[in-house]
Amino acid sequence: MKLKQLLIDVNIFDLNVNLDIEIVKITSDSRKIEDNNAFVAIQGENRDGNLYINDALKNGANLIITDKKEACKIDIPYILVENARSTLSIMMSNYYNNPTKNMKVIGVTGTNGKTSTAYFLYEILKAANKRVGLISTIECRINDELIDLDGGSEVVDIHSAMTTPDAEKLYYILNIMKKNEIEYVIIEASSHALKQSKLDGTHIDFGIFTNLSSEHQDYHKNMQDYFESKEILFEKSKSGIVNVDDKYGKILFDKYRNKLFSYSCNQIADYYTENVVLEADKSKFLLKSKEESIVIETSILGEFSVYNCSLAISCAKLLDIENKAIINGIKNLKRIKGRLERYKNKNIYIDYAHTPKATKMVLKSIKSIHKNKLLIALFGCGGDRDKAKRAEIGKICSKYADILIITSDNARNEEPISIIKDIVKGVDKNRTHMIIPNRKDAIFYATKLVNNNSVLVLLGKGHETYEINKNGKHFFDEREVLNEAFSNGKN
Repeated sequence: MKLKQLLIDVNIFDLNVNLDIEIVKITSDSRKIEDNNAFVAIQGENRDGNLYINDALKNGANLIITDKKEACKIDIPYILVENARSTLSIMMSNYYNNPTKNMKVIGVTGTNGKTSTAYFLYEILKAANKRVGLISTIECRINDELIDLDGGSEVVDIHSAMTTPDAEKLYYILNIMKKNEIEYVIIEASSHALKQSKLDGTHIDFGIFTNLSSEHQDYHKNMQDYFESKEILFEKSKSGIVNVDDKYGKILFDKYRNKLFSYSCNQIADYYTENVVLEADKSKFLLKSKEESIVIETSILGEFSVYNCSLAISCAKLLDIENKAIINGIKNLKRIKGRLERYKNKNIYIDYAHTPKATKMVLKSIKSIHKNKLLIALFGCGGDRDKAKRAEIGKICSKYADILIITSDNARNEEPISIIKDIVKGVDKNRTHMIIPNRKDAIFYATKLVNNNSVLVLLGKGHETYEINKNGKHFFDEREVLNEAFSNGKN
């Protein structure tokens, strides 16, 4: 493709190249450079792409794109841009001829509930016979089929490594969706992705805000930066709906009142719920607006699921989806992997909750579903991440669970016992708790405690099928560990 076509909508400060040159591929990885490729030098969290410019040139790059003036030397073909990350996203979109141009793109953001909200909406749109794509923390789908990522990325990178794929992967996926004539695409938009301009080449039609609580403070440093990163989605979107029961949602609604709609579970809003009934096998509620009321029943459990489900339905209504499709879509969603996922009808649940707020919501939901049962919480905290939340999660588990089993959860470069010590600082010493650093051993032990009078929740891993430690990333699926624990009469 001609360079001038790739640079449409890019803010350029300076250049020393002919805009009619051909560019075969664009990448930010100097190791993947071949002849006639453009290298976009990005400043990462740990590495500066500008340090690899010479490597890219040696590998055959015919263009260097950077936002660092000092990297623009007269003897190299360069373009100096305002923002290299944004430029990469825009160029990738142009490379694939703007794949979202004729799609309706819905971005879902928030600390908790993004995946569940995305899945509810995905099922609704399928029930309405729409061609729909999903890019989520768990997987990327076109209707009921996983996307074949051959040539785009390793599956594990897309499905497990991050909520929103990097630009080179994201626009590759969106191009596949365009080829499959997708009408709607639902994207989980993480704060990292928004701050790093991954969606700058994407047209956002509708934004959904679930909630905001302390998370990723190792990256954002403070809540204001975290919130402002989420806000980018609503600066970009044409319309949207926000949860105004959350204080940050209320701020968004007040600021963008001219284009946003409100949702609440506690007060009258543009869309709001009443008569919520939480049962052991389903949740029921009434979703209301000025125009109508819809009776909703879902097998996805928990009070927080009422929020996620309602936000998805409200979005669907604003997209003019009929009630029959909404009701059927909600009924069609039987479970979401790693979201209060019940293991083989036993009193065992697997959940992705790894923030203080999500942990609290999950434990409260389980207690409301399994009244008068002993609650056993097995949990850990991630290494190289927000250290401040470790003691807080320990405190929350002490308050809502009867027995605590503290273990590892993606320790990364830290020692698991060091993370556990941070967690224990918040644990009520009078609450029954035990430390079992090896997560498999911890699960084996926990299953011995489960009976008709108790319930076990495994927190933190959810949909993940891997564990990360100093030795790298290796396979670890809690479902398989549970299968092993219950096999051969061990429990």
